[in-house]
Amino acid sequence: MNILIISHERSTNKAEGLLKAHHNDNVTLVMEMMPDFNFKPYLKNTKILQIKNFTITEITKRVTTCDKIYCVSENLLPVQAQLESYYGINNISAYAAEILSNKQLFDDFCRNIGLGDYIPQSTTPTFYKQLDVFGNKELFSKPDIGTGSNIFYPGDDQSVPSIEYRRWNNKHHFLQYISNKNTHNEFFNINKHGIQIERFNYKNCRIMFQEYIWSQEPSICPYGYIKDGKVHIEFYVKNSKIKFGESLDPFSDPIQSHSVSKISDIVRERAVWIVMKNEVSRDVASLSEYFLQKIVDELKIKDMFFVGPDWHIAQDRVVGIDFNPRPGSFINILDGLNPGNVIENFVKGKSLNVQHKLLWGCAVLKPGKIKQVKSLDKVEKYLNSNNTELVPGLVIPEFQNLQNKSFNVNLDITGENEQELFENYIKVNQLLQECIIY
Repeated sequence: MNILIISHERSTNKAEGLLKAHHNDNVTLVMEMMPDFNFKPYLKNTKILQIKNFTITEITKRVTTCDKIYCVSENLLPVQAQLESYYGINNISAYAAEILSNKQLFDDFCRNIGLGDYIPQSTTPTFYKQLDVFGNKELFSKPDIGTGSNIFYPGDDQSVPSIEYRRWNNKHHFLQYISNKNTHNEFFNINKHGIQIERFNYKNCRIMFQEYIWSQEPSICPYGYIKDGKVHIEFYVKNSKIKFGESLDPFSDPIQSHSVSKISDIVRERAVWIVMKNEVSRDVASLSEYFLQKIVDELKIKDMFFVGPDWHIAQDRVVGIDFNPRPGSFINILDGLNPGNVIENFVKGKSLNVQHKLLWGCAVLKPGKIKQVKSLDKVEKYLNSNNTELVPGLVIPEFQNLQNKSFNVNLDITGENEQELFENYIKVNQLLQECIIY
């Protein structure tokens, strides 16, 4: 089989499992730049085409035959749709690709097909009065494309962002903030025209606002695949959050620290962990199946991996945030812990038997400048392959989270059940802390 995988260089970690699953096929990976093979050794034996801007005519000239296409970067879904049309693959239409590659369009689409009760109120404002739709509700600002680990707004900082991925008490809080920064007119002018940058293949990017939903417990997210137009949810992932400036007890487990106070504007993931289908409430399982199948039917999607939506559970509502039409980082780590059992079974349409459950969480370390690092032998097997190297002179920041690329020290923890995952997480975090001298 001739397989084409489309990915930005920064997103190839999400393609690792697909490359292993299709090791017996003729696989071509299309990227805009060549990777660092020392940092990404899993790409060494892969046929790679470096095609700037993912130009359709250049791809089709160099790949004459294709049976199946995967896209692991959402903003490139329109490229996948165009290529599928060229190769005669009936899967994702140009319309579906536009909807699934833009979070505002996705929200609007859900409202149009009768799913409005299950998604947050949202808008992409080009004028301040458009924020009036939220009344005095809390808001969350984020890009309408891309992911939480990749930002684009001018002057924003990924670790502690000014605009992207921030919570606001209400519209007045946000408007006062940009007024104090003397960027009121600049913000709305940028949102009128959008931002076009290479890292998102020059797809127009804007800042959208969603009603902020405080989840009373860790949010829960379905993972699975679509095969022949049918949704298959294979497991769920729970998500615990941490707020900027919060002093965490590193000996507490993630599930006990999921709730965030309304003091902080910046909230990021602390840990995510697997939950099997039989451990999820019937209400969440039924809603997930209904919601996802409705989207698939309306968009006429045939085959695709998915992550989401992320269900936030409030007192009187269950609200879905986002939908990612691709395999995620979590499933690739899980695949590495369960060789030949996860993504390969997804590809073949088979159910899973997860032998090694996973908790992927950020290390909670004492902030400060590292003077010395003792031997990491006892914890090395738990350190994620994309981590920042712990070396003398490195400064450990106060705000540590799964999405912090400037200081990325995350742990891949295994266990038989939820409680064992938490206990092992705390134990490994302590062992790591004992290796650091300030």
